[in-house]
Amino acid sequence: MDANIDYRKRVERVAEEMRAKGIDLLLATRGKSVTYIGGAFIPWRSVLLISRDGYVGLNTLLMDAERVRDDSWLDNVVGCGPIPGMELWDVTLRQIRENGWDKAVIGVELGHSPRMIAGYLFATEYEFLKENLPEAKLVNALEIMDRVTYVKDPEEIKLLRQAAAIADAAQQRVKELLEVGLTEQEIAGIGEMAMREMGSEYHWPVTGSSEIASGYRTWYPLGGCTPPTDKILQPGENLLVDLHPTYRRYYSDLSHNYILGKPSPEQKKLSEAYRRTAELLISSLRAGSTVGQVWQRVYDEVSALGYAQYTLPAFGHGIGVIGHEWYPAIINSDEFRDLVLEENVVEVAALVMNVPGVGGMRLECVVRVTPDGGEMLNATPLEMTVLDL
Repeated sequence: MDANIDYRKRVERVAEEMRAKGIDLLLATRGKSVTYIGGAFIPWRSVLLISRDGYVGLNTLLMDAERVRDDSWLDNVVGCGPIPGMELWDVTLRQIRENGWDKAVIGVELGHSPRMIAGYLFATEYEFLKENLPEAKLVNALEIMDRVTYVKDPEEIKLLRQAAAIADAAQQRVKELLEVGLTEQEIAGIGEMAMREMGSEYHWPVTGSSEIASGYRTWYPLGGCTPPTDKILQPGENLLVDLHPTYRRYYSDLSHNYILGKPSPEQKKLSEAYRRTAELLISSLRAGSTVGQVWQRVYDEVSALGYAQYTLPAFGHGIGVIGHEWYPAIINSDEFRDLVLEENVVEVAALVMNVPGVGGMRLECVVRVTPDGGEMLNATPLEMTVLDL
């Protein structure tokens, strides 16, 4: 696919935010920050340096530095490792001093999230910088990369559409081959092979790569994390298939629900409530709405349908480059409640409705925010698929 990312333009947008906030140097450590600017798969603890006048460099693990340099647009890639004088922060400190930033205002990424490998600055790293740069001023610059990566440009949306198409095609392959007697792990293998065949670079592993659950494993109370097991599919069971391809370092996230045979009345009722709520959620992702308003509409709907106690009270999460799975989450929290959705923000609409003894339903699909409501980038239907056995 032809999609040309202007990385220099990205650097300039970051520099503009830095100048507006009086920051001379940004030391970015989060996965999404490093990937968004670096333009390569960078899985190691790394430091991205950006100055307000446009200097950009990357310090990453020695054994992968040459590959990263080859894949990236960056010339200034420095290898670091557990060798005296080559430790990541020793190298970074030396660069700061050599460039005269030892008395500057330095932005770092301080924060927290449920995502265990987000990449925020560690406390020990922060103390190291404070001790060795006594004349510098360290400030939290978390919002710079959050803001710059929030609204997606046309080239990014093109890549997100391709990733979504890979997820759709893999779901179709799973549907064609599903049968009683398969294990959850075999279903994951079917989906993952299909994604690889269609260009997925890797299946991002935040929740155990592909997530497959059947029967009782779909209805863990408020449960939304189901790595596959060797459980065997049985007739009459609910099944959810949640796939996570990556295309040119851009994610997709698509969950679909199946029933193996004729659904029970309780399963039909749950499926209908799920469909109605999912449609409301997607239509509510409208430019100008706040996260809090979207959350309230959806929560009011599941309450009116009588499923509030069975529904995880979180209705979406961020999506974009590798590492971007949190900002913003559609949750009723001080962190995001007042954040205004803008056109071309892209979110994963998420809905988890689990009724013990009946079944669990999970929505995850990629949605572009528009002035008229959400546009699904995935083509897989929201309705549960009933497999005729």
